[in-house]
Amino acid sequence: MSTYITLGKAPESPEERAALLAKKVQMEEYMAGLQLTQAQKRMVDFLVSRKGYSENELEVNQDFTFELPECTFVVRADIIVKIKGKRLFTVKCAMSSMESWERHSVAFGRVADVYQIPYAVITDSEDARIIATADGTLVAQGLDAVPSRQEAERLLGETTFNTFPPERLEKEKRILYAFEAVKCPNTPIKDDGQ
Repeated sequence: MSTYITLGKAPESPEERAALLAKKVQMEEYMAGLQLTQAQKRMVDFLVSRKGYSENELEVNQDFTFELPECTFVVRADIIVKIKGKRLFTVKCAMSSMESWERHSVAFGRVADVYQIPYAVITDSEDARIIATADGTLVAQGLDAVPSRQEAERLLGETTFNTFPPERLEKEKRILYAFEAVKCPNTPIKDDGQ
């Protein structure tokens, strides 16, 4: 395996090689502690290595609790990108059928914080769809369209963080609840021997 593939670039000096190796080991230790799916691992690596985000700008596997009149439920966010303390976009890692997760991602972005998280990225780690949370429109497609750290800072300055209309919050929470209800259980089913 070439040094470029291992480190992401060809080091120009032994010192740079040592620094790149140390950064790679640090990243591997960080990822190992997160218990990520393969798609999440690829996206976290992509966001840090290719798009320039730091690990502390990513919220990974964060649980959010929502209340409806008849129940309380939890939704786990795959990845949320936070710039200068503001959640700018969510990342939903879907193994297939990215379009089927768009409505979930929009609903989540509308109710997860006191303001609407402006963008939702739905990805299978090979392609991506970027949706504006406010109106649910597709604004860009492809992994290259995922904002870099520098672009995210520019977006942050151009974005108004609006609240979602209170009279429509329950509808968005019900959409999230419906998605959570159809997920496969994470716990193994016990075999009773029959």
